[in-house]
Amino acid sequence: MKSDYPPGSFNAHWFQVFNAISFQIMMGAPIILYTKSLGASSTVLGIVAAMTPLMTVFQLPAAKYLPRYGYRRFVVVGWSLRTVVIFMVCTVPMMAFLDDVAKMVVLLVLLLVFNLLRGISTTGWMPWMTGLIEERQRGRFLSIDQIFIHVGCLLSLVFAAVLMTGHVDQWEYALVLLVAAVAGAASVYFLRKVPDVPPGETIRRSSQSVPWRAIIGYVPFRKLLTFNVIYMTMVGSLGVFTVEYLRENSHFEVSTVLYLSAFAFVGALGVLPFVGWLIDSIGSKPLIRVATGIFSLIILLWFLIASGILSCRPGLIATMNLLAGAASATFNVANGRIVMATMPEMGRNHFFALFTVIASLGLGASPVLWGVGLDTIGSFEVVTGVFHWKRHSFYFLALLVVNVIAFAYVGRLHEPSGSGPMAASLIYGRLRRMSRLWLR
Repeated sequence: MKSDYPPGSFNAHWFQVFNAISFQIMMGAPIILYTKSLGASSTVLGIVAAMTPLMTVFQLPAAKYLPRYGYRRFVVVGWSLRTVVIFMVCTVPMMAFLDDVAKMVVLLVLLLVFNLLRGISTTGWMPWMTGLIEERQRGRFLSIDQIFIHVGCLLSLVFAAVLMTGHVDQWEYALVLLVAAVAGAASVYFLRKVPDVPPGETIRRSSQSVPWRAIIGYVPFRKLLTFNVIYMTMVGSLGVFTVEYLRENSHFEVSTVLYLSAFAFVGALGVLPFVGWLIDSIGSKPLIRVATGIFSLIILLWFLIASGILSCRPGLIATMNLLAGAASATFNVANGRIVMATMPEMGRNHFFALFTVIASLGLGASPVLWGVGLDTIGSFEVVTGVFHWKRHSFYFLALLVVNVIAFAYVGRLHEPSGSGPMAASLIYGRLRRMSRLWLR
């Protein structure tokens, strides 16, 4: 319930609605489709998708500034600047004096700046929410947060799909991007209303410097990080190249691709009301297993479609996206909770920064490497029995192998049974001993 949160913290959910409307356009199917309309190759699409996670590397140097400026001020300034950049992106489709290649270059530069500002400013988000929300409420908080996020994503995709029916003109792309900018401005308004974490011993410990080798040496952290890198290698490119496949191989209209993409958020909204209390009751690991298992089925179906065994019908794609959305939402809440529980109080800012950066490097490298691989395979085709082997069938088969590895790794994760004073004291003492050892 709203009243269970610290006063004013429910504004974090309202922030997420408008932020989701904004980032779903700037980082999701609409921007991918617009870049594709300018003649982008698979590699360029991979670069566009990779910018967001790769720019989180700047969280490492940014983490040390959090205690100086405070969580809220740090995030608000970054989000405000990135919103200004979105307004600049709105003008690109209307630059009639530029050809498509020049527009693509301008777009890529602005997207780079946008994602750089986002990467820096998000340094304070998870420590802020972890300090603001008590552990007993985090599963519910994360699930409600995901509901608001997916509602925003669904609204933005439906709006874009309705607007871009049939032939899409440049002004329609500009209008969709303008919606992203206005929503970004609204998200900043609500972000300013979220209470900051008061300065004190918690922030001092969270900001305490811990040697990177000591952080990596913390076994629960290292195992969780390894799992997330494997998972991100799979999921990082899936949303990009399924959109490309539908547009390029199945020749679906832009609006059809957007409507089908929207089913993912419908699936997420169907499970999120139940995920929070379920995770708080049975833990994160069982639901992480369920989510990765569902993804294995979905990727197998994509492989069968790309191989010519199954027909690429809108009904089948909608069902697959529905399941993918439910699995993704379940994973995000479960993974978010286990991440928050694993990060110790001592050096928490640096733990979050290093975790986010390394996991995001996997998420960012994934679409670029898969995109280069798809372009390298090119028009190569071969038929063996019932399987029609071409670039997307190779891609989905490789993705399936990676996801099976992630599924098998879940059992190695360590999920804290509680975070009472004794557990916190043990973790704090262990990290102090490790830090002293590395500093010697």
